[in-house]
Amino acid sequence: MAETRFWIFDADDTLWESAGFFQAAEDSFVELMERLGADPEYVRQEVHRRDMERLSVTGYGAEPYLDTLRTIMTDLAPEASDEAERAFKQLCDNLMNHPVIPYEGVAATLSGLSDRGHRLFLYTQGRRGHQIDKIARSGLASHFETWVVVDRKTPENLERLLNRFGLAREKVCVVGNSPRSDIAPAIEIGVNAIQVEHGGTWAAEQMSLPESSLVAKVARISDILRLLPPAGEPANRDS
Repeated sequence: MAETRFWIFDADDTLWESAGFFQAAEDSFVELMERLGADPEYVRQEVHRRDMERLSVTGYGAEPYLDTLRTIMTDLAPEASDEAERAFKQLCDNLMNHPVIPYEGVAATLSGLSDRGHRLFLYTQGRRGHQIDKIARSGLASHFETWVVVDRKTPENLERLLNRFGLAREKVCVVGNSPRSDIAPAIEIGVNAIQVEHGGTWAAEQMSLPESSLVAKVARISDILRLLPPAGEPANRDS
């Protein structure tokens, strides 16, 4: 990590909590469907099955996830009452507009990297409008040189980001919680990565990673600064 000058940060579940709000939406939906007469275990299985199926079509994002819930509700309870519809709308609002509160130490870590002369990029996946709204509400936007939102994080999209900004890969580090979307693409194109452990990482984002000297793990984002040499002269910003 000593040569790292360019940091590419994931957003959801790396800089702030996201998975917990998806889980709360799922729990509320299962409870609602149980009140409408559906078997809760079957409903939960359907949520997971259909959610995995739609990923290849819609990509990531809260809106397509909620569309999946709406489809299940329509199929299993086509005669849902107005009260049930209001309850569904409320769980949708809760997910779309949940608080965006950075984890402890995030702002200080980003500032610490900037103070060393490093360049920071925010790289996230999902529906652009919703992701931009969360970035703005997080209070962290000004720490980053730019924000890049893609439908899906792939090695090809990561490569495009590096090429777009002329970033030398040996000086790049990707930071994120997801083995599948953050760490695996970095390994594939030969870029360093730091996996920030998150107990609530979505099952679809889990995968077995190959052993790689490119990857370090930290328990919290503030641990990143401890991986770097002591701050000295400002880092060279050249690529």
